[in-house]
Amino acid sequence: MAFGKSAKYEVKQNLLAFTSEPYKSGKKSKSITAENKNSHADIYGIEIEEKANGTLVRIKSRKYIRGAAGNIMNNKLILLLPRGVTVDKTIASKLPKNDYIRKAEVKNVNGNYQIDFTLRKKFVSTDVYNDLDSRDLLVTLYNQKTLDDLEEIERQKQKWKFDVVVIDAGHGGKDPGASYRGIREKDINLAVALKAGKLIEKNLKGVKVVYTRKTDKFVELRKRGQIANKSHGDLFISIHCNSTKKVPTNASGFEVYLLRPGKTKEAIAIAEKENSVINYESNPQEYKKLLDENYILVAMARSAFMRYSEKFAELLSEAWPRKTKLKSRGVKQAGLIVLIGASMPGVLIETGFLTNPRDARYLNSKRGQNDMARAIFEAVKKYKNYYDKIFED
Repeated sequence: MAFGKSAKYEVKQNLLAFTSEPYKSGKKSKSITAENKNSHADIYGIEIEEKANGTLVRIKSRKYIRGAAGNIMNNKLILLLPRGVTVDKTIASKLPKNDYIRKAEVKNVNGNYQIDFTLRKKFVSTDVYNDLDSRDLLVTLYNQKTLDDLEEIERQKQKWKFDVVVIDAGHGGKDPGASYRGIREKDINLAVALKAGKLIEKNLKGVKVVYTRKTDKFVELRKRGQIANKSHGDLFISIHCNSTKKVPTNASGFEVYLLRPGKTKEAIAIAEKENSVINYESNPQEYKKLLDENYILVAMARSAFMRYSEKFAELLSEAWPRKTKLKSRGVKQAGLIVLIGASMPGVLIETGFLTNPRDARYLNSKRGQNDMARAIFEAVKKYKNYYDKIFED
């Protein structure tokens, strides 16, 4: 997945907005101008400029002009102006020789002005729109390469659009996860996952939710990543409950983990606990390399997702104490196998401590599960806004 896009194109209302970048790196854009600032006509000048992604004709105007239209026929651009708009006829003859337009003519046809441009280069399409920062008309000239670039941009835009969230309910089936007084982690994880997914699907238009499991079944860790990658997910959320060896415990609250090798005893314990799922699998030895810290370091060095994982973790950590009765214990890191397999930004959530009686009652209640689902939804919603803004920029 690509992030922090550097493309200099921007598509607005199917129009190409030309950037201010020079046509060739290190060189200034060529600009040809013909104008009569003393003219009393509405249109008093023409400026032609080669931009980073095409040729732009600026029609300089003293007032906003609505309803202008352009058409290319037989290598000629015809700019039709609405009734009542006046044009200084001298600007056409003042246009210097250039590489784009052979000549320009101002015509009055049945009381309506039009400007005809005979083109030197082969252009296949044009658009006319108003410059929001001035009163000018902007006329973009597309050659075939420009149109191909636009189509590619649209394809990339759809490809990297934030539209798939993968929710992973930890444990399941023969793997109950942590348990306390009959409360099983796998059940809480699934309930919160389904509720959060339903909120996302209902309230975030165009966003699809993919679940690694929707029932009480066992899913191997590697398959969870495969499900996420096959669905082209944009965000991976693995939901779990925390626990301690000491029962009961005073430890309480929510934690969110990023994929990094953790150095603290707590991070190592979390990794050992969550990675122990492999003992339920038919071939746990295949994860041996994944459990090697050097491998994780290499994986992280090659990752393009950490910045976005951190952002989502931050949003989630902020949402949790607002939406639930559990405090946030912050953003932490550990070497978690389930996150290695998903090639996208992702986090692992420890919703609360099952070995804390108060946490356990809340986690097992409908109210608690609804609260946690709302916290996840709020974080996803804010993350989508953040992601979309970066994409647009």
